[in-house]
This record gives sequence, C-alpha cells and structure tokens, in this order.
Amino acid sequence: MLEMEGIKFRRLEWLDYYFIEGEKKPGVFLLSNDGEVPIKIGRADEDLYETLKKLTETIRGIDSAYAYFWAKTTETAYEAFLLECELWHRLNRNGQPHPIPKEPDWECPLCDRD
Repeated sequence: MLEMEGIKFRRLEWLDYYFIEGEKKPGVFLLSNDGEVPIKIGRADEDLYETLKKLTETIRGIDSAYAYFWAKTTETAYEAFLLECELWHRLNRNGQPHPIPKEPDWECPLCDRD
C-alpha cells in the first residue's frame, strides 16, 4: 500500500497549492506540529481538501496546533479507510482510537476487531 519513506510533511499554509479546488476525492491525512511526528491521523470519505480546510481553518498560522500536513487522495472511501488503518497501525503513538469504518462490512485487514 503506502511506502512510509514517501511521507513528506508540508507547511499547512501551503495546503491550497496541493489540491485542485472543486475536485472532490476521498483520502487520508496526517497533521503534525513539528513536521516529523504525526499527532493526528484521519481520513475524508468524500472530499479530502474540504475536510482539511475545515479542520485547520481556525488554526492555520504560526501559533496553530498543527503546522504541517501530509495528504494522499484515493479513488474510493474504502481505499481511504484501508490506508487510514495502515497509518494508524504504523504511526499511532497518541492513543488515538482505531479508525471507524463507514460501512458495517468494512474491516481492518491489520487487526481482529470482533
């Protein structure tokens, strides 16, 4: 799926330059305050760009909780869920809860969640 070496955080103020406005795609994201350690792992089932804009619109800038982002679009919401699960299993160090599936038949391939 994802090669972790490919993760390169970008400054949050450059968010608008990495997406085509109006192009709605699902995807996953990481947010960081230092550009190295992710402190939030998340996904958007419909529009990654709008989700990130709404999540960070009040905190963009020098004093924000998140100063950096990494994002990857996917073709489907299911692919976004699978990638979010992979990121969570590899990078979650904050006790963030496991990703919640959008559909009842979606299951994380990396854990047993009966």
